[in-house]
Amino acid sequence: MRSMVEGASRAALLALALAATTALAACSGLTPVYGERGIGVERHAFRYDKPASRLDQIIYQELVLRLGRSTDPSVPLVRITTTSSVRGLTKTNVANPAAQKEAVVTARIELIDADGTIAYTATRSAAASFTTDRYQALAETEAEKEARERAARELAETVRLTLLGALANPA
Repeated sequence: MRSMVEGASRAALLALALAATTALAACSGLTPVYGERGIGVERHAFRYDKPASRLDQIIYQELVLRLGRSTDPSVPLVRITTTSSVRGLTKTNVANPAAQKEAVVTARIELIDADGTIAYTATRSAAASFTTDRYQALAETEAEKEARERAARELAETVRLTLLGALANPA
């Protein structure tokens, strides 16, 4: 009796595996980012605009590290424009508390063809939290600066994946 149950269980697992394989095979319109034939395997060198701020510079540096840089004028130009803000995360009635805050960095991404036309535009954001104490002004300033830069580094990975997606699915 037990071997019949095990046999039925194996048959059910085999049928499930076959159905999953068939379903994945039907997804032929997807381009993998990683793997043997993924778009992320190739190095996609871009030209990059000049950074207008420290946060722009951080994102460009991360992109150059992961995607490469080209001086070929026929290669698309990537233009990143960042803005940042800080917001409080909590409110309290306690006198002199440490405050939880969040730095949000937003990037406008433009992929510009060699002829100067904008081929792709997107906006992405990332956030990083930090703690402040109003009696430690220097520490508060440094914590905010570090949180903005941390958010920019996280945003660079999102920008990289966005650019790879734009290359995989040109409009």
